[in-house]
Amino acid sequence: METPYIKNLKEKYAASIKKAITKENAKLNNIYKEFSLSIFEETQNNEVLKEMLLSHTKINESFQKLLTAFKQSNQAQNLESNTKDEK
Repeated sequence: METPYIKNLKEKYAASIKKAITKENAKLNNIYKEFSLSIFEETQNNEVLKEMLLSHTKINESFQKLLTAFKQSNQAQNLESNTKDEK
């Protein structure tokens, strides 16, 4: 059971808490992207690592999703840079 004081505090700080959660999620997403990109780049040069990733079913599924996301990201960046070059 919440007391009126606790309820008031939750309402008072709800926006701040939501903002802090959003900020932390953005940090975590950035760390994940950097980690994923480093794995992707390393597998381009390291056949042993690439074979290891591809030989494990769950890891391979995640890796394929990563490859797809990376390729889509590159295509979007290329399209954006081509559009800027045309202007």
